[in-house]
Amino acid sequence: MKKTFILCLAMLCKYAVEAQSKPPVRIGIEAAHLFDLYEGETQLDNGYTDIDLRGINGTNTKIDLAVGVNVEIPVGLQSSLFMSFTKGEMTSEKENQYAKSYINLLGLHYRKYFVNRKYINNRLNPNVFYARPFYQGGIGLNNFAGERYFTLDQGLFSITEGTCATTSVALGCVFEFGPRIQLLASTDFIVNFSDAIDGYDNEKKSDLMQKTGLSLLYRFAN
Repeated sequence: MKKTFILCLAMLCKYAVEAQSKPPVRIGIEAAHLFDLYEGETQLDNGYTDIDLRGINGTNTKIDLAVGVNVEIPVGLQSSLFMSFTKGEMTSEKENQYAKSYINLLGLHYRKYFVNRKYINNRLNPNVFYARPFYQGGIGLNNFAGERYFTLDQGLFSITEGTCATTSVALGCVFEFGPRIQLLASTDFIVNFSDAIDGYDNEKKSDLMQKTGLSLLYRFAN
């Protein structure tokens, strides 16, 4: 998965050099909320039951804000390659345990827009407001450091860190305010191919999280 991701990044750089005749590149900044999704209790091979933590669930969790940067390179008028980097903290809790996870997400996505002929003909008109819904899928990496605590005495009993591969799917919408400024709203469902991002590794194959964000993008002129 990591080799595939590096290959895709190389192809993205090559495309950026050759994209002079394509629609202009967009760059932006993002504010997002990271949320640890609850997957239910899991029966392990050793007979024990794994406690899966979840976000916004108890006194040791909060609304976890993250920041990021985005780069979008259009492939055409209806699709693009979208690269994102997000950095933040994610808290979660369940029963007698809670966790703090420090997250660095790097993603490469293929995006498909829903647009009509009116948009294609008038997309550069500064007096026209457009909303363009989209869906996307991607791969990426998550560099994480997790800490797991007991809720009773806030005692730290496990620390994890590492880098894992991810896949994601997302839905969103871009609101265009003239030919340069865009506001992007999206929610990403992310599969981390590691169980260790929440501070304790039960050697499950994956852990789920959600990222919901708002981005302000600037589109360069051709």
